[in-house]
Amino acid sequence: MINSMKNNRGFTAIEILVMVAVLAVVGVVTFPKFRLMLYRSREGRTKTNLAELRGALAIYYSDNQGLYPSDQGTPETRLRDVFVPRYIKEIPATTLTHLYGQEKRTIQDRLDDQGDWVYSIVDGFIGVNSLKADTKGNPVSRW
Repeated sequence: MINSMKNNRGFTAIEILVMVAVLAVVGVVTFPKFRLMLYRSREGRTKTNLAELRGALAIYYSDNQGLYPSDQGTPETRLRDVFVPRYIKEIPATTLTHLYGQEKRTIQDRLDDQGDWVYSIVDGFIGVNSLKADTKGNPVSRW
């Protein structure tokens, strides 16, 4: 009888059920934290892209004796025509897909919660066109 027990290798049904239960608990505990970290990563990427746009605007402002890009054309073409390719390779995207569903590269001239960029020719303000809060509870438009 002892020899027959040594030949039985593998897991019992109870061991498998315990392992599945432990994995389920670990998944339930870690998934929300993983999702939060993913959202913060997207917000960080958007902040980096915003800094890139603001840097390009600062260099443009310096190169043009204190003038911001003109008000000719649409809000999108105002920046794209003067920034690309001289100051930046392309207009970067907002990556707030957890708030708006998709990345956006468009530029508006007023804050209307579209999830893209907003640019004001009056004072050269570039920001994120969002009335929503980030993962820390701060307004995205204040970045």
